[in-house]
Amino acid sequence: MNTRQVLNNLIEVEGIIGVVFVGRDGFVIESAGENRIDTEAVGALVTIAFNAYERMGKGLNLGAAAQIMSEFERSMVMAVAVGEEAILAVVAVANANLGSIRFQVKRYSRELATAT
Repeated sequence: MNTRQVLNNLIEVEGIIGVVFVGRDGFVIESAGENRIDTEAVGALVTIAFNAYERMGKGLNLGAAAQIMSEFERSMVMAVAVGEEAILAVVAVANANLGSIRFQVKRYSRELATAT
């Protein structure tokens, strides 16, 4: 399965409105979802946040960041590491089932890591 197919499968998960697969440099590799999501902004900002959490984890001897999640008034953003070189960012509606989304994101991030 290729990257586009994995993202298209993930966007079908109830509550998810956008997914952005981004390199650690902040550049978008691929995205899927609603057009109202500014994928370039999501990619850049998630990369900055994830890198900050990585530094915190290393500074506190906790290891590398695996997942970060922020809840907002109207939405939720989750980001997970995909190997050493990429991050998967997921934007979901505020009332989404976070347990289900976490499960699916973990599943599909493993598929992304091996996608060709």
